[in-house]
Parts: sequence; structure tokens; C-alpha cells
Amino acid sequence: MSPPQRPHILLITTDQQRYDALGINGNRVLETPNLDMLAAGGVNFSRGYVTCPVCIPARRTLLSGLSPDNHGLRGYRDGLDWDPPTTLPAELGRGGYQTQLVGKLHMHPQGKRYGFDHMVLSETSNWRPDSPEQPRNDYVRWLRANGVAEHPHFHGISGNGRLARPWPLEERFHHNNWLAQRAVQFLTEDRDPTSPFFLHLSFLHPHPPLVPPRDYFERYLAKEVGDAILGEWCPEYDQNAGPLSPISSTGPFDPAIIRRARAAYFALINHIDDCIAFVLERWMEYGNLREREPLYVVFTSDHGEMLGDHQLFRKSLGYEASAHVPFFITGYHTASVKARCEELVCWEDIAPTLIDLAGLPVPEGMDGRSLAPIVRGESGALPLRTHLFGQCEGPLHNLWIVEGPWKYLWFPKTNEEQLFNLEEDSSESRDRSGDAGALAPLRRRLRESIAQREDLDYREENLVPCAGAQPQIFWP
Repeated sequence: MSPPQRPHILLITTDQQRYDALGINGNRVLETPNLDMLAAGGVNFSRGYVTCPVCIPARRTLLSGLSPDNHGLRGYRDGLDWDPPTTLPAELGRGGYQTQLVGKLHMHPQGKRYGFDHMVLSETSNWRPDSPEQPRNDYVRWLRANGVAEHPHFHGISGNGRLARPWPLEERFHHNNWLAQRAVQFLTEDRDPTSPFFLHLSFLHPHPPLVPPRDYFERYLAKEVGDAILGEWCPEYDQNAGPLSPISSTGPFDPAIIRRARAAYFALINHIDDCIAFVLERWMEYGNLREREPLYVVFTSDHGEMLGDHQLFRKSLGYEASAHVPFFITGYHTASVKARCEELVCWEDIAPTLIDLAGLPVPEGMDGRSLAPIVRGESGALPLRTHLFGQCEGPLHNLWIVEGPWKYLWFPKTNEEQLFNLEEDSSESRDRSGDAGALAPLRRRLRESIAQREDLDYREENLVPCAGAQPQIFWP
């Protein structure tokens, strides 16, 4: 029996991990030595974005290589069936790959395979047996088979909130550990050794609930995790203000609660880093023949987390903390290079890239572009694009453009605008929308991006530059 010649592909995604939540991306508090080592050994894309930074639209893009405009979902809506023309796992399957999902898919109807040969499925640790969207949870089945009869959310911490506490059960029962164990079972026991594999290991965390194992949480409670970034344009916290919902996406927030949330968020990522080390160690363990086989490891996240920055929490916004995500590709025994790439890339690029790296033809019609030439270090691979357009419908409906050093945001409900120079102000603390000269070319670019949209009323005479003032879309 000879091993497959095409490279294996291990796609690891987290949920709600912002770009700067990796040590190699500039975080001096968070310990991610294993992911840092992986990123340093491949191509680390420093300007990777999700063009609709919320779960389901982003995951449609990942599967299909299509933009939100073309896959039909520009904001969060659950319970919608979807029949894309093709998917990443379907194309790899047609090319001879064994395709496996472990973790979160967040598609409808739950259990539809979208090209995967097999799925070990758990959208969330919050079991919802009466939900028409998420009745299945293989993690809960495993817990019950191992003697845990309690509902896994008896800790009471919301799956969308900023409150945090330690995981109340043994660490071996944590969702992160279960996912890593199921991935190892596939890699070492269940896979077909005569074919290449595509394994999507899809972590729920650091998405809330913010319930890291106790040792990890205590590690970061003892550290100086820092305060949230508060720009010149957001309000200050008033301790005499009335109560605020634990799941509110807009503050102002109690700084002490945000510091605990940051500690728990970092702790979950540190835990995931160790879980990934366990998975890769089992694949490459000393004395086996697997570690000689070609393998690409891809790591990214479906969107970021505001984490209290600018008195905002959760995602859906075009700000760096929400839309800018970690993204790297590392090859073992493959034609790949080590580099830091500053080209604009996005989740639309993942499907065509992985299909290309597998040596298969990229289907026509995908909106993304293959990054495989960059990964292989081929000359003439750049540039890819001059700008990115992003959007997310919902209560905080926003559209945005990244071009050169500039980030422009427009909020249709209030017609407010913000403008940031990311080279001078990467934390987006100083709104430059009062600069008419800098604003004009970004307005033109947004107008071009939505030219075919009849549902948007984008007229210059109605636009309201915030010019450093508090956006009324957040604080009426």
C-alpha cells in the first residue's frame, strides 16, 4: 500500500478570533506558541478579512468561494436552506479526497453534508434539542455516553455574552478537548490510508460562552491582559448608569467585566493552541510513516470579536477587531515557502486556494482568487486586489471598504460615515471622516461596489460624516 501523492489538507477554523489574538500577530499577552510556530513556517497573511463578519454568511463563503452578494446571505439568518453550485469539500471529493468535518458547520438543514463524506457535528456546546435549526449535537451524545447527564450549559454563561467563569467540569469534557480527540480519531484510526484527506477541524471557541478550563482562566486573570481600546469617538463608562443586558453588543461596559472577558477569551485561545498541538503531534508522532506524507495546514477564523473595544462587543461590524482575522497556510513536504504576505485577502479565497493546492481545477464562478501561487512562492503571483468590500445586514447594518491605508464605513440606517487611516491608527481610535478630500475616493469606491443594489439608498447629499462624534447607530 503506497501513500497518496496529493497533499492532505487540514483546515482549522476557530469562531470569533480577531487578527491580533495570536502572539505572532503582535499580542504580547496571549500564549499561542504552537500556532505562532505554524504561522512562521508558512505564509502568514497579515491582511485577511471576512467580508460578512458573522457566522452563517462567512461559512457559506468558506464552503462556496462566493461573496455574500452571490451566495445570497448578507447578514445572520438561521434556518435557511441553501444549494450552492459547488462546495470546497464536494470539489475535493470529486478529486479523490476523503472529506471529513469535525465540529461546527452552522448550515441548514443540520446534517446536510454539503460535500463532506462524514461529519462529527456540534454547532455549539449549548445543546438545543427542541430547536428546529440545531437539534443534533454529537458532543452531548458523547458526554452522556461518558456519564455526564447535566445539560452542558448548566453554568449559566450565555453563548453571546461578555460574562465569564471557569468551565465547571473536568477539562477532558471541555468542547475544545472533545473536538481535538475526534480529529485525532479520524487522522489515526478512521481515515482511508490510500487516499488524501480534507479534514475541517472547526472549533466553536473563543466564541462565547466564555468558559475556559480553570487553569487557563487563572493564568490570564493573573496577567495584565490590558483594557479595551477606547477611541476618541466612543462614550466613557458611567458606573451610575442603569443595568445593561449581559448580551448587549453596545456599551458602555464595566471595565472590570471586560477585563475578565478578555482573560477568558485569551484563555480559550491558549487552550485551543494546546489542543491543536495535540492533534498535530498525533499525526506526526515519532516512528509512524504518516509524517512523511505531504500536508497543508490552514488556520483562520470566521470573524473577530470587538471584546469591548470602542464600547462594542461581539461581531458583524467592519472594524478591524470584528472583520480582520488570522489566516496562514503552512506546508509540510510540499512546495511551499515562509513569508509574511501583506496583500488583501479574504474568505472568498479559501476554497479556490485549497482546490488549487490539491492540484485540481478551480471551478468557474467562484469570487475568490487562488493564493496557491503565493504559498508556492511563484514569481508574478502578486498583486491580487486593490480593495475589499464588506457588509453585514442586521440591527447595526454596515458596509465598508478597505483600500490602501484607508477603512471607510457607512451605516445605512443613520447614513453616518466613519473613516480611519489604518497605517497611522490601526486601532481605529481617530475618525477622519471630517476630511472631505480623504473621504471622496472611498465614497466613490463604495458607490461602485453597490451600483447594482436597489435596496440601498446611497446619496451623497444624505451622508453624515461622524467626524469624531459618537455614531448614533450605537448611541442614539
